[in-house]
Amino acid sequence: MDRKTPFGDEIRLNLKALVSEHNQILVLGHHNADPDAVCSMIAFSNLYQELNPRGQVVMACDDVSRLARQVIDSFDSSAKILEEVTEDYPFVVLIDTNSRFQLGVGMKDVLLHPPTTLVIDHHEPNPEIAFLAAHVIADSDRSSTCEIIYELYEQNGLDISEKTANLLLTGMLFDTRRFLYADKRALSIALKLLDAGADYERCVNSLRIQQDRSERIARLKAARRLEIHQIEEWIVVTAKVSAFEASACRGLLDLGADVAIVGGQPSKDVVRLSSRSTHRFHVETGINLGKDVMEHLGETIGGEGGGHPNAAGANGKRNRTKALEQAVELLRSAIARCKGTEEASDTRGS
Repeated sequence: MDRKTPFGDEIRLNLKALVSEHNQILVLGHHNADPDAVCSMIAFSNLYQELNPRGQVVMACDDVSRLARQVIDSFDSSAKILEEVTEDYPFVVLIDTNSRFQLGVGMKDVLLHPPTTLVIDHHEPNPEIAFLAAHVIADSDRSSTCEIIYELYEQNGLDISEKTANLLLTGMLFDTRRFLYADKRALSIALKLLDAGADYERCVNSLRIQQDRSERIARLKAARRLEIHQIEEWIVVTAKVSAFEASACRGLLDLGADVAIVGGQPSKDVVRLSSRSTHRFHVETGINLGKDVMEHLGETIGGEGGGHPNAAGANGKRNRTKALEQAVELLRSAIARCKGTEEASDTRGS
């Protein structure tokens, strides 16, 4: 249960009454929605229609990632997720995001009226949330939003269909990196989803995607352009690419980095930062990339940032080089605090 959001428990228990008041709702995911986001969106939409059979639901987000699109095609090819919203809705549900900025440019004009806005999310708390939604179901201890959606089914006494079970398990697999970051609660939910008909092999296969040529080139360019910072025993690397910054981060971790921070700039006025760290780095330092790094960098690049302890990002429009330099300084200071010293040693290489 959510103990970090004052309204979380009450809303979980009274969700049916809340959504039954509205016969038309809009379900929104974050920009470039990943499998956890789209699977949660579809599963919640199905839950809404179970609770309110007369209701109509529309799903939308500013772009769906290539991998998420493949998951949709695997389990619910009839699901429609719009890329623009042209009318106002009496009730809006934000899934896997707690920030208007993270909804993306395409959804900037969507009307969000706090008394009729619900957020369901597992990211680190965002101060903006109090001005965004009066109804919040959030738990940053959860490794995926799909876990929270599963609990909503369970708490409302609803059976989960085979299709929904596959979607929820796939979203969990994606956000936990095949359960690398899962805890006992997540594994328990996964077992229940298997009992409900989820096909583990199909779910895993839906997340396998052949990197296209441009993504592979971006990874190789990141490796060629990287700067290495040896801070105490940790290897921190930064790099610049045009796009595929999240994939480049994962590739740099595979090469041996403890922390990778990559700045993408697909156009003149768009800057995207992505960061990843190993599980060991987070466990031994306690550093949270979302809170300790990306939230600060969001302001530097003229946007917002946040995310998880091991995976976080920021979107803005300027200062990519400055932000990467600042990221290293933030990590160096955080590592020093962890060590109980005034300053951590930093050996720079290439």
